[in-house]
Amino acid sequence: MKRIFIIFAVFLLISSSTLANNAVEEFETYSIKNTLNKEKTDRAQIKELLYNLNEYSNTHDTDKIKKFYSKDYISYDGFNRDAFIAAIKETFEMYPDITYKSKIKSMQIFDNWASVQLTDTSVSNKQALTQAIVNNKPVLDKKIEGVMESVCDYVVYLKKTAGRWEIYADSIIAESTSIKYGNAKDLKMDIISPLVVKGGEDYCISLNIENRPENSLMLASLSREEIKYPPKMPVDAFRKVPKDGILERVVKANNNGINEYSLASVGITEISLNEEKTAINYQMSGIAFLMKRVNIYTNKNTVDKKHVDKILKKEPL
Repeated sequence: MKRIFIIFAVFLLISSSTLANNAVEEFETYSIKNTLNKEKTDRAQIKELLYNLNEYSNTHDTDKIKKFYSKDYISYDGFNRDAFIAAIKETFEMYPDITYKSKIKSMQIFDNWASVQLTDTSVSNKQALTQAIVNNKPVLDKKIEGVMESVCDYVVYLKKTAGRWEIYADSIIAESTSIKYGNAKDLKMDIISPLVVKGGEDYCISLNIENRPENSLMLASLSREEIKYPPKMPVDAFRKVPKDGILERVVKANNNGINEYSLASVGITEISLNEEKTAINYQMSGIAFLMKRVNIYTNKNTVDKKHVDKILKKEPL
């Protein structure tokens, strides 16, 4: 289950960015002219491009999605176009009912370049197998319903080439994802981590659960994972969630300039006596996975420190 989540987490945010990317032969990503056969403004063309991209994201048509993106496209996390599309395909296979909504927050056009800030939301329903021990016998085929919800704020950069706009790059500002199964869906829980961290420095991941259920055992793990393709499965021990519903862990950011996810995995086990009061029944009644993006920055030596000191001290250059 955790492996599925990690793969999805990496790809979901990509698919969020996906809601705006690609361009290629024999398929028009948008119409240059309006019904009066007059050329649309650049703003109108870009809005239609993003609208169409969202439509093809919802029909899971990766061949058409690819055509919205420049062949030179590079994502904020270092994915080229092929890796980006491969990640989207895996997301669609894993979450066949995933749907997207995309909202344009602002748009700036600079000659043949443009930047658009968007907020994307995505939703998918899911089932998971859970385990139980009833009357001292294991029950292995029980299923619980789940739902995935994600919000991504990001900027896409478009370039006008040969008279047509296509997505050239993106920059993800913030992203959060939750996948909740069973009674975890009714719990108010959140994972808190910094939006930006300097590479190599420590930061705190905090899990907050407000209304933890009674008569249950709640375990959770907290970890961090670098955003790579394909992703790796983090390894971390589960700990008992305290009565106040707060669990924290300090981790060290990578020093390679690779963006990360802070991750929380939560399991809820209900404990009760059977009707005859002769055995204790255990049932995993809820599972949750929470994720937030952590953007990593590193030291870059592009400044002449002596020159800066002279300016600040008003010394002659």
